[in-house]
Amino acid sequence: MSDTAHHSSRRRFLASGAVWAGVGLSVAGIGGCSYRMLRPIQALAAAPAAPAPVSKQFPNGIRLHMIQTGWVAVKREHRAFSGPTALRLPAIMASRTWTEWMPVTAFIIEHPEGLIAVDTGESAKIAEPDYTACDGVTGLFYRRNLQFAIGPNDEIGPQMQALNLAPDRVGKVVMTHLHSDHMGGMAAFPKAEFYVSDAARNGHAGALMCRIPKGTRFSNVRYEERAQGAQNPQNRQNGQGVFSNTMALTQDGAVSIIPTPGHASGHQSVLLETGEKRVCLVGDAAFSLNQIENGEIGGIVENHGDAARSAALLKQEYQQFGTVMLPTHDPDNAARLMSA
Repeated sequence: MSDTAHHSSRRRFLASGAVWAGVGLSVAGIGGCSYRMLRPIQALAAAPAAPAPVSKQFPNGIRLHMIQTGWVAVKREHRAFSGPTALRLPAIMASRTWTEWMPVTAFIIEHPEGLIAVDTGESAKIAEPDYTACDGVTGLFYRRNLQFAIGPNDEIGPQMQALNLAPDRVGKVVMTHLHSDHMGGMAAFPKAEFYVSDAARNGHAGALMCRIPKGTRFSNVRYEERAQGAQNPQNRQNGQGVFSNTMALTQDGAVSIIPTPGHASGHQSVLLETGEKRVCLVGDAAFSLNQIENGEIGGIVENHGDAARSAALLKQEYQQFGTVMLPTHDPDNAARLMSA
């Protein structure tokens, strides 16, 4: 896709919601529906301090570090929306209610072959007015519909150093997608290869392509098809679960990328085989375990059909294999990880 076509597509995707950004009427009519806004937009309480990283050692030698890089709050309809698909973005833009503060999580996998990061969290620069202005529509959406609370010491680099893990030792970084709260810390890993799906590298709605550090080295994501998914005994043995298409990141197959598109084009997640339970680093394919259990999708999706299919696969993985699910913004991740 050419840059011109990409930006045109992204603007079309966001523009239907952007027109509601300045709505000040008591009732906004959207596609024949009315969303009442009788109260001013809800004020958020100050965010608490971000908790310390949580680390878990597994029997097969993998150690997983969960690092919270600050907080984000989004419009209520951003996290969950039950109305018609075409009304998702307008409803988000017209909403007057924020969610509570949600964690912005990144992960570091200590594997015998080296350090692997999954997402890089947010940057404290998100507070700068022009940080999200890769194009006007993207910047408007971020300013109107997301609030962040993150300081310099909350970033992934300082937090890794506090764990005695040098960021320049990270050899591989898996980006679930390129929304700001997942890519803000990319510059902390100057020696790493970044595994970003082709679809995401071509840009997707809300991606901050202008914030990709110069000189970033990308590695191709190429999935290996495994026939019959969960019905194939070899898949179960190799920890692939219900996902028939995977890409192994380690020679032992303990760390693999799985496709979970829908929230964004080319969205991907990571599966860990730990010697006990599997662990799935979900990204934004779901906002919480509750959504996975119920087979629900979030309110903000780029492709509803893809998002529904990804949600169904995650639910099947959870139900059939008891996989520990760790969505980026789920506040219960720490307790779930430590009990795994």
